[in-house]
Amino acid sequence: MSDSVELLLLRLALFAVVFGTCAAVAYSLRSSYLPRPGGRGDRPAAQWRLVLEVPGESGVPRGTSYRLAGVMEIGRDGGAAIVIGDPSVSARHARLELQPGGWLVRDLGSTNGTFVDGLPVPPGGLRLRGGERLQLGAVVLRLVPPER
Repeated sequence: MSDSVELLLLRLALFAVVFGTCAAVAYSLRSSYLPRPGGRGDRPAAQWRLVLEVPGESGVPRGTSYRLAGVMEIGRDGGAAIVIGDPSVSARHARLELQPGGWLVRDLGSTNGTFVDGLPVPPGGLRLRGGERLQLGAVVLRLVPPER
């Protein structure tokens, strides 16, 4: 092979490696920083969920539904069960814990606080039964109980 053909093949291979790496990094960042919605219409009937009512600057559409189970942290951090990419939401903002008949919400020392129906969540947490509005920074979610 001539030197110019070998050089062209090396350049194409390098381009493919760089492009593949950029695509992998972009996919990883997208899945780490964007919220993970539970979807619409694909949830089981007996599933608690949070529905986004005021998205703030999260970039997530109003009406997005997040399925709930067990213990779930909500925050800006990519390791949270529900990631809200709004600057007014702390990295580890709040925790929801499933309890008989409802949920317990606790603020995790967030900068802007956690509110339920306009009132601040007390230090020991607050019990939720469904229908409440949770405000985390500029973001508002509604707790929806399972359909029966």
